[in-house]
Amino acid sequence: MSKKKKPLGSLRDQLKEAGLVTAKQVRKAEKGALRSDLRIKKGIDVDEAKEEVEAARLKKLDEDRQKNEKLNDLAKEKALSAQVKQLIASNSQRQDGNIAYNFSDQNKIKKIYISEENKTQLNKGYLAIVLAGDKYDLVPEVVARKIEARSAETVLFLHDRSNEIVDEDDPYKDYPIPDDLEW
Repeated sequence: MSKKKKPLGSLRDQLKEAGLVTAKQVRKAEKGALRSDLRIKKGIDVDEAKEEVEAARLKKLDEDRQKNEKLNDLAKEKALSAQVKQLIASNSQRQDGNIAYNFSDQNKIKKIYISEENKTQLNKGYLAIVLAGDKYDLVPEVVARKIEARSAETVLFLHDRSNEIVDEDDPYKDYPIPDDLEW
C-alpha cells in the first residue's frame, strides 16, 4: 500500500493543482511572457535600464582588462631587467687597467679604463660593453647577444665580426686596419 508520489512539475503546474491559479490565468501569463520576449528580440520594447547596466558592466570589464595588461607588461619589464642584471653580474669579464677605451653612449663619448687583454678582446668582438645600472661592464659576445635580445639599449658596444669578411674585389684588402688604432 505504498502511495506513488507524483513527480513535481513546474511551478505553474503546482500552483494550478493547489488551486491558486486558474487555467485562464496561466494562458494569459504565458501569452504575456511570450509577447514581451518577442518585443525584446525585435528591439521594440527594450528596457533602457538593463541596457545601461550592461553597457556599464562591459565598460568596467574593458577597463579591468586594460589595467591587467599594463600590470602584466610592467611585470614582464621587471623580469627582463632582473634577467639582464643577472646575466651581467654572473658574466662580467672586466679587468681594471690603465688603458682608456672610448665608446659612445647616447651620442656622448664615454671612456672606461680597461686592461690590454680586454682592449684586444673588445676590438676583435669577443667582448661587449654593456650598461650595468650607472656603470659600464664587459661581457662575452654570446652573453651580449642574449642581453641584446632582452634589452637592446643595454648593449652599448659590440664589434660585428661579420663585417671583417674581406671582399675579393676590394683594392685595400691587403691593407687591414690595425687593432691598436686609437681615436
